Amino acid sequence: MNRPCQHPGKPTLGQLRILLARIGLSLGALLVTLAGLELGVRWWCPQSPGNPNPPPLLRGQLTLPGEHRLRSDEYQVTVQVNREGFVDREWPAGDSGTTRIALIGDSFVQAAQVSPGRGIGRVLETELENLGAGPVELFSMGVPGAGTATELGVLETYALPLDPDLVLLGFLVSNDVLNNHPLLDGKLDKPYFTLQDGRLLQLSEPGMAPWNVAGGFLWNRSHAWRLAWRSMSASWMARRKVALGKGIPMDLRVHDPAPDPTWEEAWRITRALLERFVAECRGSGVMVGVLLFPDCNEVSEVCRREAWERWPASRGWDFNAARSRAASMMEDLAPVMDLQPALAAAATEQALYFPRDGHWTEKGHRVAARAAAPFVWKLLRSQPGSLP
Repeated sequence: MNRPCQHPGKPTLGQLRILLARIGLSLGALLVTLAGLELGVRWWCPQSPGNPNPPPLLRGQLTLPGEHRLRSDEYQVTVQVNREGFVDREWPAGDSGTTRIALIGDSFVQAAQVSPGRGIGRVLETELENLGAGPVELFSMGVPGAGTATELGVLETYALPLDPDLVLLGFLVSNDVLNNHPLLDGKLDKPYFTLQDGRLLQLSEPGMAPWNVAGGFLWNRSHAWRLAWRSMSASWMARRKVALGKGIPMDLRVHDPAPDPTWEEAWRITRALLERFVAECRGSGVMVGVLLFPDCNEVSEVCRREAWERWPASRGWDFNAARSRAASMMEDLAPVMDLQPALAAAATEQALYFPRDGHWTEKGHRVAARAAAPFVWKLLRSQPGSLP
């Protein structure tokens, strides 16, 4: 027997109170959970705020002046960002009568994974003074994911106005070449150039950084929100690198013994950018030298085996050939020092690279700086009047 549909009556006041109490408890539990998550991120993985108006050419999460606490499962540091937006101490204004050196490069120069004073810039400064260079002021100008086009802009905008005696360019072969081509790199917040009739032509002005797009109330106040956004962005970039590299991270493709035409174009653009970089230094009466930075695959047999096991298509590739090509390309432009032999010799003593992060440890920075010091000292002594 079918019963007619029965419509529930209006809820009683008691039922409404119970419903509201349940909603309140659920919201309270949610707020407690979110608060706990926020406090946990602030303690275990603090996130520096993005700069809503980063200085020209600078990118990454460390451009807002002040102290920033960084923590991962591999390091825990507090870094200082100066007024110009670089991870470095404040730069003295005016000519102080000391030997001035501008070290320009990418995240290896930025050295945000080690304590202040332990990066290659500060250690190199001390090593030069120990060699007899007298008081040295080294300006560390590291921009993560830079590439030579960004470094050229850093030279023009920040380094040359400081009237340095010497400019050092840190060149990381594993990604500096791809960073110079928009089809291999594709970051929106950096300049790119192309070659037209053998001449450099800038393609476009840098656009808005991804963290600026994510800006807002939560971004400015929540470490958990910034961590979630950066984690998603990093995951997307990692997948994109593998997709662009056709199953192998694009960074490894620089070692491909049979590169495609886009890579060859990237090498030509890189050379043209280096030529302009050197010409601008010399046109300003400033000495220039190049330090070749190797990554872990170029230094450690353990890293190479891990790369070959994870990406079998790269098995057998010579991970030193690209750096040799870069050295040959630069030798007729400026003095070059390859840091790979020194780092490879020290690789068996202590970890020089963070396994997951991929940057130098304090030991790696120290080995690199000590190896570079005699080369830089020789450059300084070769120029009359460069030493006080």
